[in-house]
Amino acid sequence: MTDYSQFEASIKSGIHPDPKRIRKMDEITGVVLKQRKESKIICVICIILAIALFRVKLAFTIAFGLLALFFLWRGTGKIPDSYLKEIYEEGLLVPGIIVKTQPLTVMAIANLIAHDGAETINGCYNLVVKNIDGAKKELYEKIPCSCFFNYSSGNYHSAFQPHPVYWGTSNKDEINAALMAIEESNKENSQDEWEVLKRIAKQFPDLQNEEIILLDDNYVPFGIKSHDASRYTPLNLKTPLKEDFSTPPAEQYKKPGIQDEKNTKEEDIPYITLDIPGKDIYNKMIQLAFKHNAYKYISGHCEYGPVIIAEHPGLFSYISDQAQFLECVHNSNIALQEGEYPLIYEKCLITTKGCYKDEKLLPWNNINFSVKFNSLDGIKLYLNDEKFAEFSTHTDNYKITEDMSKLEQQMVLHNEALHVLEFLQELQSLQ
Repeated sequence: MTDYSQFEASIKSGIHPDPKRIRKMDEITGVVLKQRKESKIICVICIILAIALFRVKLAFTIAFGLLALFFLWRGTGKIPDSYLKEIYEEGLLVPGIIVKTQPLTVMAIANLIAHDGAETINGCYNLVVKNIDGAKKELYEKIPCSCFFNYSSGNYHSAFQPHPVYWGTSNKDEINAALMAIEESNKENSQDEWEVLKRIAKQFPDLQNEEIILLDDNYVPFGIKSHDASRYTPLNLKTPLKEDFSTPPAEQYKKPGIQDEKNTKEEDIPYITLDIPGKDIYNKMIQLAFKHNAYKYISGHCEYGPVIIAEHPGLFSYISDQAQFLECVHNSNIALQEGEYPLIYEKCLITTKGCYKDEKLLPWNNINFSVKFNSLDGIKLYLNDEKFAEFSTHTDNYKITEDMSKLEQQMVLHNEALHVLEFLQELQSLQ
């Protein structure tokens, strides 16, 4: 059953739900009722088999007897009317729209914040249904939904399930009143959430039933997960197309009072002061790294140079060790062009002109960066789908990760991976 703890709805449907209608129409609770009915049938079959095999082998009788007890436990009990009514009376009232008519599909959006003070994260739930009695079932028809949330730990609910209000009542006046309440609440949002649902449905036309798209505080999608999963599949981990103006998720979970690199005062940035060739270029690189909270990833590296293992702290760059870096570049036998400066050297050499692969220059317009990450291997960077660097993830500026949910821990790693990706994407501006 869904965990309804740690939750109090800020806006409710206001309907008077009919338990008989819910038992007939609600396809989510209907799954539970069907499982209980099937468990009772299986229990009877196990009892019959246990009796039939009594004289054959006692072990079989015991095994089927235990199975019968399990399915008896699973199949007994009736969902009380009070529980069914509570879904619609106490759940959060949220916007939903029909995004497909074949199969009939409703998408609903809800705020996943569990505790005040957390950055806003919304979820768009894709619900495939057989019927919504009373609705017109037209594309983009507005469907008010009541939902409860799953919660385990951290600042966010891990998931939610929307129940169309039509499943709880046939009273048109109550349904219209619920729609009006949503419309009024929607005026307080930074974007029209009905339009957000339309956009997300078009952007992700192949969503499966019970999948959730996670959105940041700007309603930009950053992850996709199934309803019962504790983690999500990250989005936005490749260099966007020039016409794609999407932005990464808002930064979250930073320790209170910890100063972000991007907010560091200009006079506190460790610019190069010596009058050396490329000084202006490298200072722009440092400034760019602070802009994207990525300086820690270019200011430290493995003492053995450009090794491709996760244990070292970051990219092997001119900033991390000028002397050793320039020595490695010199030993590579790559002849740089006039006015070209080396920036990063891992499996490939990245310069102000582009990337050298097999000693041949790939200009910036032929380069695509992407990134993968996890808690064990850290951050892996890819250049045109080939891995060229791997290093540990820096999480010192975040609150203690032990206090986070699995969802939040993954979002921390996601944010850090995006910092590095955004930095790499803008390196071409140094040329």
